[in-house]
Amino acid sequence: MNNDLNNNQHYITESFVKKRFGTDGFVKRYDVKWDKWKLNASPQFVFSGKGYTQLLIDGEPVENSLEESFSKLESRLKCILPVLDRAAKNGAAKFNERLYRDFCFYCSYLWHLSPYAKAKATPEYVHQLDIDLKHGNVKHLQDLQVSEANIVMMQKLHADGYKFIIQGQNYMQWVFRTQFVRNTNKQAGIFRHFVQWKVYNSPIELPISDIALVDYPERGNAATLFILPLSPHLVLVGKLEYGTPMPYYSTDTVIHGDTLSPETAEDILDVICLSGIKAIACKNKMDIAAYRERAKQKKIGFTKITDLEAVLSASTKTFNPEKDFRLIQTNTEGFVKFCHSFVLP
Repeated sequence: MNNDLNNNQHYITESFVKKRFGTDGFVKRYDVKWDKWKLNASPQFVFSGKGYTQLLIDGEPVENSLEESFSKLESRLKCILPVLDRAAKNGAAKFNERLYRDFCFYCSYLWHLSPYAKAKATPEYVHQLDIDLKHGNVKHLQDLQVSEANIVMMQKLHADGYKFIIQGQNYMQWVFRTQFVRNTNKQAGIFRHFVQWKVYNSPIELPISDIALVDYPERGNAATLFILPLSPHLVLVGKLEYGTPMPYYSTDTVIHGDTLSPETAEDILDVICLSGIKAIACKNKMDIAAYRERAKQKKIGFTKITDLEAVLSASTKTFNPEKDFRLIQTNTEGFVKFCHSFVLP
């Protein structure tokens, strides 16, 4: 296992960005915060951070297993992308079962690795704990070696209307990694069986944001769309329809292709541009600021990260489980306030 500390680690594959959105090895990089461009940006540093996926636990070696597992999936892109390209060109293309599985896992990794996913990991963690206590599921508490007496006390307090939040420091990266392990396989299964994937040719140029795989509700809120730009004029769109039972289920491995209308392409462009948190990359300079403003005019919106710097630096903080993490009771108001300290609606 690679035990190097604070390596430059990517949450979007460097070679993918370089080959698909670059020219002569460089991309155009738009800085969201400062509304400024770097016209010859190295993909090595566009969508990455110092030790972004590593975990530092006091007294233990650097834990880089997430970086290693992501690298294995990245190596499969050389097989995955040609299938998606053929789907766009020919109207359909078929994966073999293993490659389709890798495709779904790669999408799941992208979705769970983004800075937004890291920011919302802690609110999702305490929400999951609330659901677990409601249904009597105490396995995670047992895994944390919470005593049986304290588990019983937490269950009683929860039954009395209390909720639980985290008290401590330097725990964000540990929670992010915990949620990643909990949810990535499940999300890959959803992508495999319940999402309808299609590759679209785009009549207008598209960038890629630091969210990469953007999820956004379809008009009417009948489905969630998962949007991943594959190149300036290709975009992967997955559609997850809502309903009980789920309206769509498939074991097929065929990806279909089509062409976006100019109106739909513009909407997708606006969603991608507004989704950017820190950086957006593209092959040619475009008016990102205007597209972001147009998206707002259309009432497109995304959850806001409360403290982006805390998210981006979380991986460099050493976590001491005994000192830095404690579950404490709170009322509903305190619970909401805690969640909003990470993300705002």
